[in-house]
Amino acid sequence: MMNVFGSIGLAYLAGSGMTTNAAVVGRGLFRAVRTAVGGDYKAAAVEAVGSLAAPALMSYGSIASLCLDVAEAAQELAGPALAEAMERRAG
Repeated sequence: MMNVFGSIGLAYLAGSGMTTNAAVVGRGLFRAVRTAVGGDYKAAAVEAVGSLAAPALMSYGSIASLCLDVAEAAQELAGPALAEAMERRAG
């Protein structure tokens, strides 16, 4: 039973991530096409490349935020024990 729930949860997470990434890329490419139709090809190329890089940058930001949260929580948990150990060592 847990395998079924795990599979459903994983499919939901993967699907929502793919949907978000597709929407971000699609929006950027649409803006690039709109800019190209206006005649500014250089800006259109920049927007197209930016739209393809956006999902990777969003993932990087999310992972970095998670790592910072984990490090902060570990510091809160281990801080008092480390301070006590340093006091015993000094004293």
